[in-house]
Amino acid sequence: MAQFVMDGFIEFDDLVPEDLNAAVHEEQLRAPRDATWDPKIPDAFLDTSPASQAVLELPRVKAILATLLGPSYIHDCSFLHITPANQRSSQTWHVDHDRDGRRMTREDFYRFNILIAYFSHDVPREMGPTLILPGSHLRQVGHDISRYRNIAGQQHLAGPGGRIAFLHDALWHCAQPNFTDQPRFMLKVRYHSAEPQRGHFDATGWDSLEMWRLFRDNVNRHAWQGSACDRVAALRDDWWRYLCGAELASVAA
Repeated sequence: MAQFVMDGFIEFDDLVPEDLNAAVHEEQLRAPRDATWDPKIPDAFLDTSPASQAVLELPRVKAILATLLGPSYIHDCSFLHITPANQRSSQTWHVDHDRDGRRMTREDFYRFNILIAYFSHDVPREMGPTLILPGSHLRQVGHDISRYRNIAGQQHLAGPGGRIAFLHDALWHCAQPNFTDQPRFMLKVRYHSAEPQRGHFDATGWDSLEMWRLFRDNVNRHAWQGSACDRVAALRDDWWRYLCGAELASVAA
């Protein structure tokens, strides 16, 4: 949870059994050949993919979502994102949160949605894994961020099949070019909370010396934040207290 607070995402590569990954990948390969499948319709793939549904029902996947959102989390929508083989173009930086460009308040940071990014197959760097900007979930976005290109600290979600990344919905991200002769698939699923997102995990030791050092040693964790790192660190500390169910400090967003 502390890593999620600092970076805006957490990633796991051991949640999904190999045979289930293979079954999902087979269903993904068939989807583009299905004349009735429309990739622009929410849940069009998930509703017809028993293997993908089984992934989302895995106990550890559900436990992570309950930790981040509370046990009564709600499915919002899903889309199967496909980057075709040999596609040289990329997406521009964007965020998925729906705050309509208004200035984010402290309450906005405290209540967030989660995006699942699930890769059923190996996605090496050259295949165009999703590019994210760790720490950007705490950045005010009051303008079009698509003009940016490479940013110090950006990270590709490259790695073996079966990985699931749980992203804060305000985290900057974009798809990348696929330089291979195989399509790249990523199932994105969005969930939102139905209750205050605090006290849903074991917070024993949340204010220990070890945790204090963790947050203090990571004030400059994201170099791209520049002179704003101290202010972001204060907001981050306050958010951590809130998630752990502690009294809040008087820090303005």
